[in-house]
Amino acid sequence: MKQLLKVTHRVDDYVCMWNGIEDLYIMETHEKLPPMFFFSLASFGSFCYMKTNKSELKRMVALGDGRTKKMYEFLAPIVGFDYKHHQYSSFKAALTKAKSEIDNGYPCILGALDMYYLHYYPKLYHTSHIPFHYVMMIGYDDEAQYVYINDCGREQIQEMSYEELKLAWDCSYPGLSKPNTVCSIRMHSKKNVYEIAQEALAKKCDLFLNPPVGFLGHRGLDKFMKDLPNWKKELSKDDYDKILYNMVQFFGTVPTIPNALQGSKEEDEVAFGGGFDKISVVLEELGREYQDERMKKAAGVFSQGAAVIEKIKVVIVEYLIGERDRTDEMGELFGEVKEIMRRGFEVLECPTEKLL
Repeated sequence: MKQLLKVTHRVDDYVCMWNGIEDLYIMETHEKLPPMFFFSLASFGSFCYMKTNKSELKRMVALGDGRTKKMYEFLAPIVGFDYKHHQYSSFKAALTKAKSEIDNGYPCILGALDMYYLHYYPKLYHTSHIPFHYVMMIGYDDEAQYVYINDCGREQIQEMSYEELKLAWDCSYPGLSKPNTVCSIRMHSKKNVYEIAQEALAKKCDLFLNPPVGFLGHRGLDKFMKDLPNWKKELSKDDYDKILYNMVQFFGTVPTIPNALQGSKEEDEVAFGGGFDKISVVLEELGREYQDERMKKAAGVFSQGAAVIEKIKVVIVEYLIGERDRTDEMGELFGEVKEIMRRGFEVLECPTEKLL
């Protein structure tokens, strides 16, 4: 049996878990989206700091929440779509579910997948294990043993054999997904881009400025900055290095480490802006489109955050490669990050009383 759904696809690289959902939203509403729109609104501003001495990673620092399920949970009711993750113990059962979605006329999200098995990324294919990629399945061909997928970084429909999908799908990553996970989507949005952005940003403002618990938002950032000078005394060098390695990995446009930490002198292919670069683009485009001076001004403020995160990246890389140790400067730099967050949200006219 063969099925192939007609889905208009827009390339929006580096936002794989959202790209298929963006396509469905555009088809439903005919709206035009800024690049990285859903990802930025769902992730930006969700600072989290946790001390986890019983875990392999003793300190967890996240500038934004990039966990797929948490991002969906935040943005789905704002955008207006329903979703459900279906996890299976076998490839056969997962593929059967995915095919049933297609048979009923609904594309579905597959992942996370390991990019090691994605043949249409030749630089990664059978070279690098990157177990957090998502695609949207839009069809299948049982005779040819292929699925048809749209990928955020590729314009054309891709064919992937059942055998390679089975290998790619047999991966997991904490906070993202378990092997053989299918996410069904039902889009019913009635909101335009500007309405979605306003509602999402208002909630992000409140979560950062008035966090419900002490390890989130500005309270978490304050606690992190207070603890940071003590890390070297409290932790072994190995644990300290692991934390910095993990931290810088998630500063990137996609989770990856700077080339210098891989022994390469080549320039990094991705930006390490901690999400500030993404939200700045979103706000700048919306500000121009809807003549919203607040958004344009906030875009300028948040773009400064990307520059500060780049400085922090350099400090961490220099330390980890043994070039020099300027890690004592990170506290002051993160203080700048907090001030940029405060000013950006203030420009967006979010309440700041509890932070000030």
